[in-house]
Amino acid sequence: MKKFVVLQVCMLVLVSSLLGGMFAFTPVYNEVRSGIVLVLCLSCLKLEPKTAVTFTFDTTNNQPHPGFVLENLSHGPVFLHYSGNSCAGCDTMYPVIKDLFSINFGKQDMFHALVTFNNFTVAYIYVNVDSTIDELRDAQSIYDQTQFGSIPMFTIVTLGYDNGKVKPKYTTIYGTLTAFGCNTDAQRLVFLQQLVQESIQMYQENEAGYHHL
Repeated sequence: MKKFVVLQVCMLVLVSSLLGGMFAFTPVYNEVRSGIVLVLCLSCLKLEPKTAVTFTFDTTNNQPHPGFVLENLSHGPVFLHYSGNSCAGCDTMYPVIKDLFSINFGKQDMFHALVTFNNFTVAYIYVNVDSTIDELRDAQSIYDQTQFGSIPMFTIVTLGYDNGKVKPKYTTIYGTLTAFGCNTDAQRLVFLQQLVQESIQMYQENEAGYHHL
């Protein structure tokens, strides 16, 4: 009887080890880990942080702005839109953003366009974290004010005046904007319109003094 129990335990350990190895070294495991473990969607968890909607010069850990942001900043404010494949909050904001800039693209596409907003150019960059290049995905952490690696998030980079020098200045917002009293698409649209217009005004005030090497 004891030998039978020992044999059962040994078989259980062996099967567990095989299954563990299979998951650890297959693409399925990596995809699941990337989609669930490494990316935290606060909106899907019903957590919508109300970070202050103010523009700041300080990035996370004072990291430099990515090159693609600085290059596009020469055209106008840069609107970064982060999204994910399995994200209810992203699905909610997706049509709002398309209405905001009168654009159309697939949710899993890589999309970048210079759009016109109130007769001013805005560089719109859409980043689906599940289907993009590392440079675009990694830049998300630079602007993540919660430092949780959370999505969805919107970052608007514009220009500001700091101690005699014009530099990039940004703000980041999260989720479906319910934390700001936006419970309908119409309210979300108005909120974002006002924020983009504020970034344009700041850009116009400081554009003459901006020199990106």
